[in-house]
Amino acid sequence: MKYLPFEDFEIETDLSTEEVFYRLRAAVDTKRKWWIFTNKPFLGEVSRHYFHIWRVRSLLRKDYAYVIGTINGTSEGCVLRLRMRMYFYNFIFWLIWLGAVWYMYFGGIASLVLKKIQTGIWNIDSPLFFLPGIAFFAWGYFIGVISFKLEAEYVKDNLTKITGVPRDKFHPIDRLFGLTESQIIGILFLGTFLVSGVWILYHLIF
Repeated sequence: MKYLPFEDFEIETDLSTEEVFYRLRAAVDTKRKWWIFTNKPFLGEVSRHYFHIWRVRSLLRKDYAYVIGTINGTSEGCVLRLRMRMYFYNFIFWLIWLGAVWYMYFGGIASLVLKKIQTGIWNIDSPLFFLPGIAFFAWGYFIGVISFKLEAEYVKDNLTKITGVPRDKFHPIDRLFGLTESQIIGILFLGTFLVSGVWILYHLIF
């Protein structure tokens, strides 16, 4: 997905499941270590059909995202199916930040619309009224998404080295809970406008 911090993709390779398993084991430390004590790109656990890995933390970089994958044999080699996600506590903090700013921003707009309907006057002193909310939302959004995408790039670069499969042969799965990214974003905006509309109607009636 381009605009949300989720990455699902598949890698088809002519390597056997055993070869992929041993290559992953060689690239993953199974005991938590600081970056100065290892030359491996990942930390985590690897079995013959499953792996859970994340980037080795450095002095200035904390754990930000993780990868869960499966190794499935085929007649021509194997397929790796991978899901990359933010860590739960990072995702919750990110959602709380964006949710709070989103609520204040659209709550303010709904209040202005309500007053406009009731008084016929827009209570806006300057068109710059909306900029702080947009700036706070954009800052939180880009911090989360860019950090995640940098992690995704690091993971993909190393998986290219491990499997020998070039990046353009990775098969992205652009669905989350059965929905495409555009559908998720559309539902978010539609839900916001519906909630705002119901709130305005409620205050007009009661």
